[in-house]
Amino acid sequence: MVVAVLLLCAPAAAAQQGNPPWPSRCPLKLGLLIDQSDSMGSRFGEVREATRNVIDALRDKPSEVTIIGFGTTARTIRSGVDVSDADRRRSLKADVDELSAGDVTGGATNWDAAMAAALPLDLDVVVLISDGLPTAYGDPAADAPEQPLAVAVATANRLKSSGTRIVAVGIDLQAGVDENLEAITGPTAGQDYFTSDTHGLLHMLYEIVASSCGVPLTALPTPEPGVFPWLEAVLGVLAVSAVIVLAAIVRHRRRKAPTAPHPPRRAPSSPAPAEAIDHGGIADRLREKPSPPAHRSMSLDFLHDSKPPTTKENP
Repeated sequence: MVVAVLLLCAPAAAAQQGNPPWPSRCPLKLGLLIDQSDSMGSRFGEVREATRNVIDALRDKPSEVTIIGFGTTARTIRSGVDVSDADRRRSLKADVDELSAGDVTGGATNWDAAMAAALPLDLDVVVLISDGLPTAYGDPAADAPEQPLAVAVATANRLKSSGTRIVAVGIDLQAGVDENLEAITGPTAGQDYFTSDTHGLLHMLYEIVASSCGVPLTALPTPEPGVFPWLEAVLGVLAVSAVIVLAAIVRHRRRKAPTAPHPPRRAPSSPAPAEAIDHGGIADRLREKPSPPAHRSMSLDFLHDSKPPTTKENP
């Protein structure tokens, strides 16, 4: 409670811990703390590009780079990546390409959480890239009762006490906001903290890397040229070719496939010709003598007697 009161009442600079000197050597353990709050949205493309180029600037020696993104909370994107290894370096830059403002870390600005995430990593230099106005602290995040800047100063002091030099880069700062950067780093502009517009960010970061390694700015490797993905391109061409060949084979087989013979068509059956009438036979039969009537068991001749019966005369 007493510590909280002191942080609230005393100026932030009064509680400031001295910043460790530049390591002046490479290989180097560098941490990049990248502000992903909503207010960084319009400039985040340049932030990604500058971060990729800083990774390239350390590739000639087995330096280790850690990326921590922060908004309302903080998360370690990747830690301790040896950027002299081409595959690991390109994988780290691919992770940077996925970063955006206002993502899963939330839209506030939590310097305290970002530096707390760097505390256990034993880094030589930590570079905090922000628009200069912390609005939250803690994990889970809060914005009261303490002042976010005061809490960030206390966390920065612990980080500096562990031997890590903290350098801040403020982008497109409003007037007077650079005092926030000074509070967590040190009093000297151009050594403890830097201010620039978005387009000057890369130059500021290269100056920080050169000072960290103790070499002139011109001694740093230039950004790595884009590598054409030959393997992916070749595999893609082979896959497309295989599909085309397969389609051609299927089409050819369909054209050459034997078709079942059609059954022979049967001629339509015509009605059987009508049997010729034997007129001669009929005439012969008509000329034949008719057969006698069939014998009857009873005589019925009286039926044919035309003579009428006589009447018996009376004597």
